[in-house]
Amino acid sequence: MPTDDAPHEEVGKPTDPSLPHDGSFRFELRGSAPLSASERAALARFSITDLPPPGAADAQRADRAARALELLGQGVGIVELGGEIVWMNQGLAAQSPEVMRRFADCCVDAAGSWRRGRLLAATIRSTFRVGASWYDVVMTPFRRTGETEIVGAVALLVDATAIRRIQDRLDAVDQAGTGLLQFDSDAVRAMNAAERLRALEGRVIAATRSVLGLDHFEYRLTDRRTGQLELVFCSGLVPLGIGERIFARAEGNGLSGVVATTGESIVCGDTAQEPRYIHGLPGARSSLTVPLRLHDRVVGVLNAESAEPRHFDDEDRVGAELLGRYVALALHILDMLVAERCDTTRALVGNLAREAALPLEAITNDARALLGHGGDATVREAATRLIDHATRVDELLRNVSAGPRGVLGVEEFMREGVRDPMFAGREVLVADDELSIRSTVRAVLEQQGCRVSEFADGTSAIKAIRARAAEGRPFDLVVSDVRMPDANGYEVFRAAKDACTSTPVMLMTAFGYDPNHSIVRSSQEGLHCFLFKPFQVSQLLEEARKALAESSRAS
Repeated sequence: MPTDDAPHEEVGKPTDPSLPHDGSFRFELRGSAPLSASERAALARFSITDLPPPGAADAQRADRAARALELLGQGVGIVELGGEIVWMNQGLAAQSPEVMRRFADCCVDAAGSWRRGRLLAATIRSTFRVGASWYDVVMTPFRRTGETEIVGAVALLVDATAIRRIQDRLDAVDQAGTGLLQFDSDAVRAMNAAERLRALEGRVIAATRSVLGLDHFEYRLTDRRTGQLELVFCSGLVPLGIGERIFARAEGNGLSGVVATTGESIVCGDTAQEPRYIHGLPGARSSLTVPLRLHDRVVGVLNAESAEPRHFDDEDRVGAELLGRYVALALHILDMLVAERCDTTRALVGNLAREAALPLEAITNDARALLGHGGDATVREAATRLIDHATRVDELLRNVSAGPRGVLGVEEFMREGVRDPMFAGREVLVADDELSIRSTVRAVLEQQGCRVSEFADGTSAIKAIRARAAEGRPFDLVVSDVRMPDANGYEVFRAAKDACTSTPVMLMTAFGYDPNHSIVRSSQEGLHCFLFKPFQVSQLLEEARKALAESSRAS
């Protein structure tokens, strides 16, 4: 064990005291050997060291305390009022003169404030920047042994560059996240599903790229009814194939399924060594998967991938978790606005139907009374028209107030019986899990001369699409609901396009509500149009006519 007589380097070397305070300091550290008696005596002037006088029995304890300061890995120094660093450890001695000058200035300012009584706290903190590096200085006052007057500061210098970088990044995430939540509620209510999600998608993707630096990522939301992790936003990743699904389950659903179940983020440094990993980015070597939290509930996941091994770290994880909370909240606000729109529309139409019931009944009764009194033909025709119009208005109000389920104007259309030769002999697939919608759309298209195949679920529809394509006779038109219990509208759309790129697809959804975000994704990939229930028969036929015409021109 070293003793005072063992060879060692000098701890301090006096400099010329006449030099101005320009970066040269009173003492300059040479090594971390045990302190000699004279060195302990120099430090014993300061009560903060708790060092004993020279020759005391616990001198070795003083040596251990000094060595502990060396092993801190941070800069530690004692600065007097004149700005002289009278002692410093290796960590501080390794800094540049400019850093040590700024360190000393912070200590002098703090000591002066303590002496003047401006600072009452025993420990204060200051921050400064030199070049691209940031430093924190934590200071406490000291006095000479036996005296009460403050004569300087003992301080810890910490390189805070990494902490500051993380803080700046989190501030950027916070700013970007706040931007995601800035909605004009009136403007949002006026948008349809595709417009709302498209506007938010642009913000989310831009924020994820700029503040997190991610290029290949996807956001998925958990369908609370089925537990399926539905794709919402995607950039640079290969989507799952038709029929491939992942769920919020820990087994067999990749890292996203694990994170959605446990709520714990996973930083995967090597996908080749992770048996739970499911491919997304071709050649991916590492991935980052974090939960999307809405308050205390996990509502989805953000998954990012990289072709570089060990590309992601805890700093990326923290930033992604924070941004994920903002994205989850933004999507929730949009859903609430949509739900409010649906509820408001139903309430208004329901009130209108109730208010109109009595006047419509009175008009019908008066018209029937006119018919019962005979009269000339003109009066009877007018009375008949009044009854027909009143009946139709009542029908429209009842259909709309029943919710987003009806196809409007069917009875009148079927009575008129007008046909468009464009539809004659066309093969059309209709998929909807609601019998009333499915059978109504089928009846309208068959009246126009189409041959309609009707399906109650997405899986059966996809099988039929593939079978017809394999036979070389793909469907001329596909009309599908967005929300079905098995395969959603996007999957039906994707299957149709994979089978035959020229097959036009029309998607239907309720009051602009698109829970699987199928319309947004399909619109980006060639969806012909979307219909919001309840829709008019004339709108259905007009969009179908346009779709068939475009398909004919393309082929």
